[in-house]
Amino acid sequence: MDLHDTAHLADLLPVTDQWASPPEPADALAVGNLVQAYAVYADGGRTDLVASLFTDDAFWDGTALNYGTAEGPAAIGTIVTGHFRADEPMMHVPGPPLLVAVSPDEIHSVCWCLATRWTGGTTGPLIRFYYEDVVRRGDDGRWLFARRRLRPAFLPS
Repeated sequence: MDLHDTAHLADLLPVTDQWASPPEPADALAVGNLVQAYAVYADGGRTDLVASLFTDDAFWDGTALNYGTAEGPAAIGTIVTGHFRADEPMMHVPGPPLLVAVSPDEIHSVCWCLATRWTGGTTGPLIRFYYEDVVRRGDDGRWLFARRRLRPAFLPS
């Protein structure tokens, strides 16, 4: 008997199975920084800076975690920072992204994330999930999220 059924993550495998097709090192570093910047800006409640990490036509999907969806940078910044509370800060700890170069200007990424909140002198709850991303190089050369989807690491029993 499996301790953890991962069938709900099977559609992540097409990206994961291409692990031997990474982007150029400078692009991989830039996308890794993008993933970390998202976490820091979200945890700081920086709506404008979260929004700046997304393409004009971006789509953010947190429905699998009951966080809803948003389209466009401003709406995404608002929904992502909507849980910000200065008196009970959150911390997102994304794992290193698995990156697959789809083209010179598009990278697909999968990474896990742990998130928690500081409440009453302790942390909790601990949320475990995956990010599934499509990242595109903008006209200015910066990498931006075109699509970000949150997936639960574990389904409720």
